[in-house]
This record gives sequence, structure tokens and C-alpha cells, in this order.
Amino acid sequence: MKKNRLLAAGLAAVMAFGALAGCGNSGGGDSKADNGGTSSDASGAGSNSGDGEIVNLKWVTIGNGMPDNYDAWISKVNEYIGEKIGVNLEMEVISWGSWDDRRNIIISTNEPYDIIYGIGKNYTSDINLGAYCDITDLIDDNMPELKKMMPEEFWTAVKVNDRIYGVPTYKDNAISNYAIWDKELVEEYNLDISSMTELSDLTETFEKLKADKNDYPVYVKNDGIYHIFDVYDQIGSGTQIMGVRYDDKDARVCFTLEEPDIKAELETIHEWYQKGLINPDAATLSEGRVYNMWRVAQGWESAGVTSWGPQMGKDVAVQKIGDSILSNETVRGSLNMISTNTQYPEKCLQLLDLVNTDTKLRDLFYYGEEGVDFEYNEEGKVHKLNQDWELPGYTQGTYFTVTPVDTDKFNQWEEIKELNENAVSSEMIGFTLDTTEISDKLANCSEIWLRYRSEVMTGVQDPAECVPQIKEELLKAGWQDVMDEAQKQVDAFVAAKK
Repeated sequence: MKKNRLLAAGLAAVMAFGALAGCGNSGGGDSKADNGGTSSDASGAGSNSGDGEIVNLKWVTIGNGMPDNYDAWISKVNEYIGEKIGVNLEMEVISWGSWDDRRNIIISTNEPYDIIYGIGKNYTSDINLGAYCDITDLIDDNMPELKKMMPEEFWTAVKVNDRIYGVPTYKDNAISNYAIWDKELVEEYNLDISSMTELSDLTETFEKLKADKNDYPVYVKNDGIYHIFDVYDQIGSGTQIMGVRYDDKDARVCFTLEEPDIKAELETIHEWYQKGLINPDAATLSEGRVYNMWRVAQGWESAGVTSWGPQMGKDVAVQKIGDSILSNETVRGSLNMISTNTQYPEKCLQLLDLVNTDTKLRDLFYYGEEGVDFEYNEEGKVHKLNQDWELPGYTQGTYFTVTPVDTDKFNQWEEIKELNENAVSSEMIGFTLDTTEISDKLANCSEIWLRYRSEVMTGVQDPAECVPQIKEELLKAGWQDVMDEAQKQVDAFVAAKK
């Protein structure tokens, strides 16, 4: 690897004097093409994709850092994809704690790469910077299998100004919330958890649990009972306090803290805090605890067996809460973008297509090195040889071409696919707020909410007193202008759909 990187650096230095194309003919523009190098240069690419030779690509992603057996693993990957599509891949795996800072440096300094992982909160702003290639007209020819596999609505959800700049990961893309209960308590108290899906339904049970168990039935960290806002599409605003309810055909832009459903739930949370049902240090905690009598998480029902229960060290009972909702935000939870400076946008898309749809390659990314991290048993299922492989599967590609492991008693991928297929699509799917005219005011208003959020969401503050105070500060910061501009754009979007 060291030798390859030295060679890459040398090639980049030589090619820095040449004129470099931005994103071919893909429509990505050349706003960053004069930076003196491309990501393909940095990863040692000197060959042309049109002459049958191997081209080098660099993929930047998130995880627990570079795997110990990276060199052996990437060698097997490259042997396979070299034969299939003529690509030699280099990965940079950035640790979770370093991701935000490192990612921002890569984007802001025009550091060379070809493919980069991302999420919705940076997607639009990076597009506005000219960081990503417009892939709209390249998808059909270069990602035929993924295009066929993934529902069209998912592509719609990543459109900005009717153009596509990111490849969404086809996985649990709809928000599905579940209440997770300690199964022992459910059985001990004979709880009908199917009738306890509203916060107001839980108070009496939580009071009894607190008295009997001398513990907090609701143990949360500083984001509190976060799921209450999931019924509001944030329309690209990036803040919980503005949105359109997912099923509102009139598409009314709301100040969510004043909406009757949110207001009632915040009042219940405050009541719990006053009654000592919530841990008193919740507003200042950045991490929760392992054991919970009850909590809410996003996922799917069988995660109770495969994930939530094992994580807690207890058997759990789970109950779905509300609809599964598909929106821009839910689809944009995992994306891979192509650099506007890559010389090979088509090859980047061909690689992502293969990673998503070729089961052999998908397993290599998801499970690690065959023969070291996993092997196939006689039934064709995956048997894990260790738990060392830590590249997160959700960042790479779809779940639905991953081979199940031999310990699975059911196919959880099919369960996830069914949730996606039965999800209710937000009325605002495909709409992204253009914040150009209101960016400063929106940023200031978002900061105001962040100052209050932890104490509001954990019940410390009485919403009857603090919400008017929040609104007063917001209005002074230009909130009404933000709301008016958002409503104007939403109205135009709705009218265009008719």
C-alpha cells in the first residue's frame, strides 16, 4: 500500500500541470476542475477507461477505521472487479469520531476522491458547492441492474432541482418505529403492548414500574423521545421545528412545536419528568444506557431477536408504532456520491452497480475477506469465522443481495423489503427546500432551537411556557420569512404535481 501511495502521489504531481475535465459529459459541471488534480490521479490512475485498461478509483467511507486485513481483502476485491468492470479500487475508511471533520476537509479543500459516502444533512449544501457529479443521465446505461431493482421513488427522493447527485442505499429506507420492551416485564405485568402505542397510554404503567422496580421506566439521553417528530417531513430544512406532516395533502408548512399532536406529546414527556419517570440527568447525557424497560428505536420487528435483544442482554418484546414513512430524509440516510472531478464517472457508477447487485461482491463488502472473516456452508449461507469485520454494511449497498448467515432463522431482508413496499410516501417526497434566500435566517433559527432542544425533548421544560418563548426568539431572528419562503416553494411544488 505504501508503494502504491507513493506512486499515486507522484502521478498526481505530474498530472497537476495538465488541464483536467470535471465530470465528463455527465452534466456535473467543471466548477472544481481547475484544482490541479483529480481523485483518479490520487489513487494512481493513469489509464483511460476507454482503452480496455484498468482504471483506479478511490472510495471514501465511514467505519471503525481501516480493517487489519485491508490489503488482503482489497486484493481479492480488485481481482474480481478488475475482471468484471476494469476497476482497481482503493478505500479510505474514516473512523466515526473523525468523520465530520475529515469529510468537511475533503469537500472544502477539493481533496481527490472518486466516490464518497454521505447523508442527507450535507447532501444539498455539497451540491451547491459543486462537489458532486450530476449522474441523472448516466444511471440508465451504467447502473442497469440497480435501476431495475430499486423503486423509482427512491431516485425521486434524492433529486435536487430535478437532478440526481447521489446513489441511495436500498435498505430500511422507510422510517419504522418500534417500542422495545423488556419481555420479562411485559409478561410479569401482563401488558397489552399493542394498545400502548401512544405516549399518553403509558403513564399509568410507567408509574407502577417506577414504584415497584425503583428505576426509571424512561431512561433517555439528550435527544429525548426523538421519534415524535418523524410524522413531519422536514422538507430539506434540516430542523425538527419546521415541516409538512407526511399525510397532509394541503402541504401546510408548520411550526411543529405548536401542532396539537407534538404539543400533546411534549406535555406528556414533561409530566413524566415531573413524576420522576425520566432519569433526571437526561438533558446532559450524550449516551444512553444498555438496559431499558422501554424505549423507541427505528428498525424492523425481527431486530428484536437479531439486534435489540442481544444488545441489551435480555429478551425483548417489540410493538410497531404508527405508519412506516418514506420521505426524502429517510432515503437520504445513506448515499454515495461521485466527485465532480473524477475522470471516470461511468466507472464509478458501474462499480456501485456491481457492489449492490453482485452477491459475491456484496458479501465481500458486507462480511469481509472470504476464508478469513467468513465462509460459505454447504447450504450456501454465510458462516462467520469471527466478528472482526467492521465496515458498516448500510453504507455500501443494498441489503437485499446479501447472503443470509447460517444462524438466521428467518429472512430479515425480506421483512425490511416488505416494510419499504408498504410504507406511506410523504406528500413532499421529491421536494427539497432551496435555502439560498433564507440560509442565514434559517441557520440562526436552527441554533435557537438547538439551545432549547435537550431540555424540551427530555421534559425538563414545560412546553406551555417555553414554546412561546422559543417562538418569540425565532420571530426576532426572521422565522416568519423562513416559513413564508418555505410555503411559497411548497405551494409551487404541489401545483406542479397536479
